[in-house]
Amino acid sequence: MMGFFNSRWKYMLILIALCMLAAGLILRMVTNTVKLGSTSSELQYAGSLFKYKTAYVGDNSKVVNLISKLPFADLRKAVTLKTKAAPYGIDVQYDFSGAKIDLWQVGSTFHLNAAVLFALIDNVDMIAFYVEGTTGQKKFRYVRSELQREFDKDLREYAKDLVTFDAFLKDIAFRLYVFPGKYTPAMSSTPGIRIHAAYIGTAGKVRYTAQQGKMFTWDAATGKISDGAPEIEVPYGLQAYWSPLANHSGQVVKDKETAITVALLDEKDKVITEKQVRILYDGSLFFSVQPSSGITVGTEKQQQPQKPQSLEDAISKAVKSRAIGYAPGELATEGHILLEKVEKDGIIKAYTVSSYGAYGFENGIFTFVSGSGAIPTVMTFSRNEQGEYALLEYKEPTDGGGYIGSIKEMFPKHLWETVLDSGKYPSIRDQQEKQAALYLQSIGREAPIGPSHIERKLADINVEASNKLFSEYTKYNAELNTFPYWLGTKEQIEDGIRYIYETSQSKTEDGYDLIVFRKTTEDGSLIKEYRYKIIGSEPQLLE
Repeated sequence: MMGFFNSRWKYMLILIALCMLAAGLILRMVTNTVKLGSTSSELQYAGSLFKYKTAYVGDNSKVVNLISKLPFADLRKAVTLKTKAAPYGIDVQYDFSGAKIDLWQVGSTFHLNAAVLFALIDNVDMIAFYVEGTTGQKKFRYVRSELQREFDKDLREYAKDLVTFDAFLKDIAFRLYVFPGKYTPAMSSTPGIRIHAAYIGTAGKVRYTAQQGKMFTWDAATGKISDGAPEIEVPYGLQAYWSPLANHSGQVVKDKETAITVALLDEKDKVITEKQVRILYDGSLFFSVQPSSGITVGTEKQQQPQKPQSLEDAISKAVKSRAIGYAPGELATEGHILLEKVEKDGIIKAYTVSSYGAYGFENGIFTFVSGSGAIPTVMTFSRNEQGEYALLEYKEPTDGGGYIGSIKEMFPKHLWETVLDSGKYPSIRDQQEKQAALYLQSIGREAPIGPSHIERKLADINVEASNKLFSEYTKYNAELNTFPYWLGTKEQIEDGIRYIYETSQSKTEDGYDLIVFRKTTEDGSLIKEYRYKIIGSEPQLLE
């Protein structure tokens, strides 16, 4: 059965991420959990967690034992239980110093841990994981009411009995990464919609069954495409593609809706669990993947969970792992210059200048919303017998007065002049903008690709009222942080659906300034709205 919580090496694969690090999830639209019978041996791991199920966060023994069964348990340092008054919470401290873990996996694993804790501990309201020994994000905070939006039922219902809890574990451990979110056969960058199955556990194969169209594999390096068929089975870890083109006639499937069933198989070809990818046809050109629980749609940065097999790809992945240190965007990009590499006994040290950048839509412009400048970086990798690279160390120079000294410690002397000449690095941003352009093409959207700073017009209201509305009030209503602090729009993809967050200013009928926060879908459907009437220095929320 799934023993993924027992070893951070064997089982920590990609789950919602970076992506997830700062984006909320919406109500599940489709339940994909397979109702499977479970033998006593299959229930062994679920049972090892389920026996610590408790009604109270103050049950110290059960809570600590439960946390000790979850991923990163061997890196845990302390657990603090907040039991005096609601909201009841759990704080867990970890030390990642020296841990050989890809940091981009951290957030998704903590997200999974939080879901398990909310299911098994009835009255816990908030969970925070604190991390030391990394250069990225230091705190991962989860609120029951927010995480609950991902699921059809109250999380506690998934732990009503052992069999239900076992199915819940399998479901949340299985995720599909689908790219692009919108596809047309006219695209030249991909022969179809790519589907990658990721599972935290042991799996043998993946079966893809298409109601319409065909499934196949594609080796992008050689251009070789396998023969298409309505159903294929591939080894776990290999990506599959779907095309709306019929097998023999070459005609495009024109059904309004079709589906692909993705079944995860164990080593004896028994179904572990499955999910379904729904695809809608617009009647003229595009096929769009519909959002569903456990499916990440249209986010390029999480489509390659397998280990890189070239140094350039390994560097690219390592730079993108810096995402947890920055505000999230719709697309993760990177740029780098490899100055020199030194290899000895399967250990490769890469001397680079690198930059991470997140792009997102602000005021209709696809712009650099967060990230770093060009940073001299030394990365150390191991390479195994299969030619796969794994990141061992990611080292950046010290800020401030120690910057030049740390550069000289990190880099060989003959590279000092090159590293310190920042005028040689314009190609790094060019690399990132080219990635942004390709992403826009993949989603079928035309938009200007902007600089890191776009024009942002602030609300013209009383300064004290502005401070309250855009700073103080966000402490009590975290959703206000999602809206622009300027007059304009920004976009965010939540569980595969694009939302537009807009902040606008107008006047009330009696002449007062009015600030409106509106969340809508792409077609203009209103999801949520906050209207604040500014009376002197006081913003007043209107019903």
